[in-house]
Amino acid sequence: MGAETANVAVTIMRGTTTDPYGDTQDDLQPFAQGVPATLVETAQVVFDPGSQIPRTVRAITCIVPSFIGVLDTDQIQVPATGDTFMIEDVVTQPNLTGAPADVKLILRRVTGTGT
Repeated sequence: MGAETANVAVTIMRGTTTDPYGDTQDDLQPFAQGVPATLVETAQVVFDPGSQIPRTVRAITCIVPSFIGVLDTDQIQVPATGDTFMIEDVVTQPNLTGAPADVKLILRRVTGTGT
């Protein structure tokens, strides 16, 4: 990947705290800012045979450099739009050259204006 395919700069948010009852809850603080990333949303129309209604399935993926060390407990924030995404999965991209491979993130939007 690298800077040649990056279409947005993102902020990686990380952190937790403990509430008065001893439960862990998010206390997200910026971990890495201005990270070059490739953010892509795809849509596919599928036909639901049970209801006879076509459905649109959306998928959001993000590719970031591996040196960032993204965890599946982090969140991705796009300062330009205000959107925040939770990370559902972290996938290491295959690489035959021996160079550090980029990391593919499967995301779910948790804030922002979406339809």
